[in-house]
Amino acid sequence: MGIGMYSLVLDNVLTYEVEQKKDDWQNGVYEMENFTLNKDVYKNGPVIFSCKQHTTDKNAGLFTYYLPISSSVVLSDESVFTFKETFVLEKALLLRQADQEIDFYAAYEKVISYANSNKIEVEDTYYCVLLEVYGEYMIDLYVPLKEQGDE
Repeated sequence: MGIGMYSLVLDNVLTYEVEQKKDDWQNGVYEMENFTLNKDVYKNGPVIFSCKQHTTDKNAGLFTYYLPISSSVVLSDESVFTFKETFVLEKALLLRQADQEIDFYAAYEKVISYANSNKIEVEDTYYCVLLEVYGEYMIDLYVPLKEQGDE
């Protein structure tokens, strides 16, 4: 499948945000999974994370992890997790199964190249949807479009 225009909508989403090295992206996935195990929260969708490039360190970024859960929750104030009723990416370029590239950074560069050649302005944040299939991750990469204004 090539690159296409899609949206992504999730209800009842736990979020977790951390600034870290890009190579440590799996740490947040483990944090989300540990939270669900320890708090009797049931996930009902894949873990998703976004990365916004750090301004001074190209090997680091601000990572936000999203986990769809079965119902809304009330979190304590001291929790590092937050809850959103709805998460929406209205318009984004999507590269399915981005792990066919060397890594999702290479997939991101492929999407950026596509956007540039088609004169599409995109955000500097990307979203990875981690689909677990037979113990392996398949990655769908979403890169949101910049505000389009009135079309």
